[in-house]
Amino acid sequence: MKNDDLYSAYQLNKYTPLPLYYQIASIIREQILSGKFAPGDQILTEEKLQKMFGVSRATVRRAISDLVYDGLLERNHSRGTIVTQPKLEENLFTVGSFTSTMLQSGKNLSTRILEFNRIFGDASLNSKFALETGSSFYYFRRLRLIDGSPVCIEDCYAPVKYFENLSSGMFKDTGMEQSTYNLLQKQYGITIKSIRDIMGAVALNAEDARLLSSHNGAPVLLRQRMSYDQVNRPVLYTTGRYIIKLTMNLP
Repeated sequence: MKNDDLYSAYQLNKYTPLPLYYQIASIIREQILSGKFAPGDQILTEEKLQKMFGVSRATVRRAISDLVYDGLLERNHSRGTIVTQPKLEENLFTVGSFTSTMLQSGKNLSTRILEFNRIFGDASLNSKFALETGSSFYYFRRLRLIDGSPVCIEDCYAPVKYFENLSSGMFKDTGMEQSTYNLLQKQYGITIKSIRDIMGAVALNAEDARLLSSHNGAPVLLRQRMSYDQVNRPVLYTTGRYIIKLTMNLP
């Protein structure tokens, strides 16, 4: 187990709108991404983290749960909470949108918006965007098709505070006007400058299988993408289930 001194330089700010669990998760995340923890290393126990940061056990558990959800930690019955082996991260797609990538490759891409709502974010969604409790988001679910055949389902979340009056009518079914990145730049002056992708395998549920003309439990590629604007704000979170074949050109 890593030494407690790794955390000694960190203090929680109880006067900021950022939740305490989010601050703790950010501290542990920084330790992992900076290489101070290696895959297979144990982190401190919930009890030690609770005492160190002076918070409740529930707060510590929420921080760890977020990191487990993001694929950075896993709970091991015999060893406690350990750092995972890294998942395949973004390099299959460019920083450009899925739309531009497909259109530039000559694909006949189209999009159907299946659902578009304004929702209140739960604690997990608020923390992803570092927004306060009670923040509102636009949620939209889209089916992407190539030559009329379904290849992807996307669930997208965008903060209302950055995109007032966003509506499904702003999106077109074809061309670059179906691109979320394109719309955000043209309508709101927001340019996506960086992304963070996590990729892994997932089994389709019955509803997604029906939409993708596949079968329940079929394996697909899951991509979780956070997109950041020109001032490094997280402005768009998307999860997509893909049944297309991906290729990598290696040197």
